[in-house]
Amino acid sequence: MNLKKTLIGKLLVITRSLEQSEPLFSELVDLGARVISLPLITIADPLDGGKELEEKAKNFNAYKWVIATSPNGAVRLLKMVEAVGKNHWPKVAAIGGSTAEIFNESGITVDLVPEKTFSEGFLEMFPTPEKEGDKVLLVQAENARPLLYEGLMNTGWDVDKAVAYRNTNTEVETELLLEAKNADAIIFTAPSAVDRYHKLIGAPQPSNAVCIGPITGESARTLGWKVHEAREQSIKDLIEAVIQWSGS
Repeated sequence: MNLKKTLIGKLLVITRSLEQSEPLFSELVDLGARVISLPLITIADPLDGGKELEEKAKNFNAYKWVIATSPNGAVRLLKMVEAVGKNHWPKVAAIGGSTAEIFNESGITVDLVPEKTFSEGFLEMFPTPEKEGDKVLLVQAENARPLLYEGLMNTGWDVDKAVAYRNTNTEVETELLLEAKNADAIIFTAPSAVDRYHKLIGAPQPSNAVCIGPITGESARTLGWKVHEAREQSIKDLIEAVIQWSGS
């Protein structure tokens, strides 16, 4: 725990889902900030109840690699693999340090964590298949950008996609929205949260946004926010970005 009250006097808004907001909330409070928890997106089961992911997990031995693009996907993949009784894992690639940490905490070796935590950067680092027909399992959210899937296909991989979860809108209290508008900065961790908040508020208020990754950052920048980006998809780097913003 960092005992320096670096963020004392700052009012910040967290837009993460309820399942994920606690570590970030506690760190910010420890640093002296006042924090409004305004979850905009709820993580829900896929529409098929997870049957697609179950089918792919049962066929785990067919894959050379499995790729998880988010911590939510990693958690749900781990639970499904355990549920179907598979013990042998293919090579694992994770986008972002937070995603890799989920696997590491479960004793699963992560073979690739690209420094650039977005699809284009991942494709630069991911190996090409050794032979025709080599398969990779791509575990994503519903309505994920197609770039990663298409990029893997274009490099010769036989790609199976599995939807692990979907993002649904959370009911938001009007009073919390009014408080959020008057905060010093808002923290976004996904483009879906940026879009939802802007639709609710109608303007980039507060004017400062701290974002995870270039895709979320670009979404906020396009809608008029002054953006400060975390280098990696992790709580640690997000906190560092908040501290840098506060000192700027």
